[in-house]
Amino acid sequence: MAVLKKTSGEDLKAGGERFRTLVEHVSDWIWEVDANGVYTYASPRIKDILGYAPEEIIGKTPFDLMPEEEAKKIEGVFFHLVEHKLPIKELENVNLHRDGHEVILETSGAPVMDAEGNCTGYRGVDRDITERKENERRQKQLLEIIEASPDFIASADVEGKVFYHNAAARNIIGKNRGSYSFVEANPDWAKTRILEEGIPAAVEKGMWKGETAILKQDGTEMPVSQIIVAHKSESGEVEFLSTIAHDITERKELEKIVHHQALYDALTDLPNRRYLHRKLDSLFARKEGTQKAALLFFDLDNFKIINDRYGHQTGDSLLGMVALRLKSCIRDGDFICRFGGDEFIIILENIRSRTEIDRVANRMVEAFSRPFQIGPHSIEATGSIGISLYPDHGSDEETLIAKADETMYEIKKRGKNSYKLKE
Repeated sequence: MAVLKKTSGEDLKAGGERFRTLVEHVSDWIWEVDANGVYTYASPRIKDILGYAPEEIIGKTPFDLMPEEEAKKIEGVFFHLVEHKLPIKELENVNLHRDGHEVILETSGAPVMDAEGNCTGYRGVDRDITERKENERRQKQLLEIIEASPDFIASADVEGKVFYHNAAARNIIGKNRGSYSFVEANPDWAKTRILEEGIPAAVEKGMWKGETAILKQDGTEMPVSQIIVAHKSESGEVEFLSTIAHDITERKELEKIVHHQALYDALTDLPNRRYLHRKLDSLFARKEGTQKAALLFFDLDNFKIINDRYGHQTGDSLLGMVALRLKSCIRDGDFICRFGGDEFIIILENIRSRTEIDRVANRMVEAFSRPFQIGPHSIEATGSIGISLYPDHGSDEETLIAKADETMYEIKKRGKNSYKLKE
């Protein structure tokens, strides 16, 4: 049986069908216009993009589908291209959907030339880039926010090389956009925490948050609350790291103030009773049972009489001067606190002999043999000191203080201005 060859007409028809099928199934809108910009063909995709059936726009121009100002601008561009027989290359333009909302298209096309070389129109394609442009707009807004943020913000590749840091970061560390190490801006202790804790935790869990510090360009440390985020691909591989560090200098300073107020006496600036409690807890928690410590309970003699005679303001000044004089009598590393009123407690640690206690106590008695000059007043103020030993006289706070207090009152009864070690 003989095989009949298709005629050239049949070939053209089949080719045309294949072309039509291709045109009608691509995601972009394919069109054709004449030299005046009037649509002579529109693929069915226009229905999805602008809401019109293809036949509805035949005889219209692209400018009929645009807001007025946009139409004027794009019309001028189009006829300039027609005049110079130039292609349309990714021309962005705003169109109005049939329901009224804006759609941004990217138009590309090629001039159609006749035998004499005249431009008779254009064939081209429109791609809906509304979502892409919206994403670009949001990214631009986000970048503007990041650049305007007072927080330190940076991104680094998986090798730890920073490829972006915002204006605040550049200002804080004094670097331009050049690449540098992810932890180069941190002091050594913060580097260690970031490398050993922060980044591994971010890689494992996606994010890590902690307190670190950044070295400012003047060499000082800026305490920060820092977040590290590991940005991962769909396969779970880390693509890059980003960090946000918020300056917490004011908070840290406030914490210091609050801490100081909680543990220090406002009048004398000595540790207070709460601090004494911590100090003794620390002492009792140690395992060196052979190490002795002495607790000296100092009480100012005749303070009530002084207060009544010279007034509370002078009394307060006296307590401040007493605190300074007591501090001058103790050894480096010894602890002194205002226990309350005119009472002070001194802790001498690592006592090896009675002589060490006597030496400090005698210095205190000697120091208070000299009067205090407060304004026009020369005030005689001595002190009585009772002493208990740890662990000989007790291994808890209440017992040690009670026994030192009892011994101090024995001194008061015997004439004051002296010291005694609990027997």
